Amino acid sequence: MNDIEQFKISVEIPISYIHLNTQEDRPLLIFFHGFADSSSAFLKRAYPDPNNKYEVLAINGPFPIPQNKDGIWKPAFGWYFSDFSNNTTYIHPQVAAKAVNDLLTHLNLQNRRKILIGFSQGAFFVPHLLPYLTKVERIVAIGAAYRPQDYPPVLDTVVDAIHGSDDEIITFKSAFTSFQSLKAKNPRGEFVEFKDMRHTMNTEARDWLSKRIDQVFDES
Repeated sequence: MNDIEQFKISVEIPISYIHLNTQEDRPLLIFFHGFADSSSAFLKRAYPDPNNKYEVLAINGPFPIPQNKDGIWKPAFGWYFSDFSNNTTYIHPQVAAKAVNDLLTHLNLQNRRKILIGFSQGAFFVPHLLPYLTKVERIVAIGAAYRPQDYPPVLDTVVDAIHGSDDEIITFKSAFTSFQSLKAKNPRGEFVEFKDMRHTMNTEARDWLSKRIDQVFDES
């Protein structure tokens, strides 16, 4: 079989999103779903009753990955395509990071105080946004592992982690161990375990997230 070659092309692709509680100067919460997931599904799991003190932006990844369930195709999306097992990247996270940057510029949200909330692939994706975004006051990663090389050498934003003890996709051990490897850059970051929670969010995790959001913006 011949080796596959690549050639980069420039294309325009749509990016869809949910935008709630719009009002000038409100702090901004940005939600990034997992692989083959959607903004609406993640928002429902993580923050189903948005506090109207905050503007909410839940973005669909730019790459469609539709899912067939009972003969019906449902929209789902991804942020990038990488195979970490053999260190191969087909579409780099930077492509989606530039798309998110363009969307925030279009919506005039670049100068808002922000918390970035990512689940699974969305949490792996979030550090690639840091070179593009300003006023990021916290990152909350859910159901993820942590690659220090994806974060800036000097990390000015605190990263917190939410993880289920029974996560069947990203094991608790791999999440905790990799989060510890980020400690040198992230000494104030908190890793929070939720007993019996799998690769999702439960009531206790949602409550913790809501309280952490309030805490971050009340302190800053």
